[in-house]
Amino acid sequence: MKSTQPLYLSLYEKLKKQIIEGLYHSNDKFPSKRQLSEHLSMSHTTIEHAYQLLLDEGFIYSKPRSGYYVSDIESLPVVNTESYHDYMGNEINEETYNNDGPQYAFNLAEIDSESFPMHIFRKYAKDVFEDDQLDLLQRGEVQGVYALRQQIAHYLFNSRGVTCHPNQIIIGSSTSQLLDMITNLLKHEKFIIEKPSYPPIKHVLDKKNMNYLQVPVDKNGIQIQPILNSQNNVLYITPSHQFPTGHVTNLKKRTQLIQWAQKDTHRYIIEDDYDSEFRYFGKPIPALQSLDTKGKVIYISTFSKSLFPSCRIAYIVLPEKVMNTYKQRRFKEGNTVPVHLQHMVARFMSSGSFERHLNKMRRIYRDKLNYILKKLAQYSEQLKIEGALTGMHFTLTVMNGLSVPQCLEKAKKNNLKLELYNYEDKPSIYPKFILGFGGIKQDELEDHVNALINSLIIK
Repeated sequence: MKSTQPLYLSLYEKLKKQIIEGLYHSNDKFPSKRQLSEHLSMSHTTIEHAYQLLLDEGFIYSKPRSGYYVSDIESLPVVNTESYHDYMGNEINEETYNNDGPQYAFNLAEIDSESFPMHIFRKYAKDVFEDDQLDLLQRGEVQGVYALRQQIAHYLFNSRGVTCHPNQIIIGSSTSQLLDMITNLLKHEKFIIEKPSYPPIKHVLDKKNMNYLQVPVDKNGIQIQPILNSQNNVLYITPSHQFPTGHVTNLKKRTQLIQWAQKDTHRYIIEDDYDSEFRYFGKPIPALQSLDTKGKVIYISTFSKSLFPSCRIAYIVLPEKVMNTYKQRRFKEGNTVPVHLQHMVARFMSSGSFERHLNKMRRIYRDKLNYILKKLAQYSEQLKIEGALTGMHFTLTVMNGLSVPQCLEKAKKNNLKLELYNYEDKPSIYPKFILGFGGIKQDELEDHVNALINSLIIK
């Protein structure tokens, strides 16, 4: 039987019970809203409402730029008899309240898996294991399989203008892991990140209690003057498709950033080029690293969008000076990507299959995006679209007077899951959502867009 109680109230009561029963002590750090959202597979809105109730009633308190902490509640009585183990044995998730889940969703970080050439990739998997390669049984090179690093260097030069040697490349299992490595190499430096920012960098810096400054992003990319005024010396940016705004850093700002970095030997730019393969309108903009002549840009990217999310292969290109620092480290973390998978991807790339796959996917994603934009264009007075020039997501602001609760309630009636744009300190007066379109099947796209229109448009 489905619960009639709102999900956020149920979550609030469960969290309150945990605090009362002593599972958290006074001043313990409480899970962040994002952590809990990912762990329980709940929307950010649900977590937000539950935390607000806990804040209002004094069970938790917040510290600026730090997070949430448990209040001193030692004198409170235990008011719940349900045990913690009962709760953990049956974790709350939105499926508990709706076994089918929303029928429609514009999820981030999803790809069009039906269009992936599985038969070709399977061939390279078979080839790798049929060859008498005893090296597959070993740990592999710390920086990653050389054949894959060679293919990545070749691909980056031809597609992004990045000039590098395979020996400058380090392969890892995720952006977060590689950012953790970079911050270890630059552990005495002070960072600058975008505001709003791509979550992995903020998580890594917060976890390590590293100093950083957040600089606002406008429609042409990160603001330059705050960087020039700051004493911080390592800048992390997503210039090709800023996350989450979708804005693209223009050439003037790119040149200014390179000039800033080159004026001090301790300054570096970390360029996260996470979904640069997919640009649909206008001429592709080369990577920021392609403008660098003095080894000031650390380039990072991933195969999560260009291949598939479970591939778990990311990579960094280190300038010579930073690479020397890496080589001098006594302890180097072993490579975390399976050797056989690296060989499979290397063969996929060397055969030309990767480039053909990207060309095909650009067309597919462009067609999906064009369809969505064309359908929404007739409601331009009610909806504001931003960040749709490139990448696999864009933002949508509702300008017709509907409130966030009204939008979410209408979305629920239309069986639609919406992701609130929760990347700013102060929410906009207008409801704002972030929409991914990569994972929507072509034959389901019309129904998804109709559900979106019916949820956000006043007719």
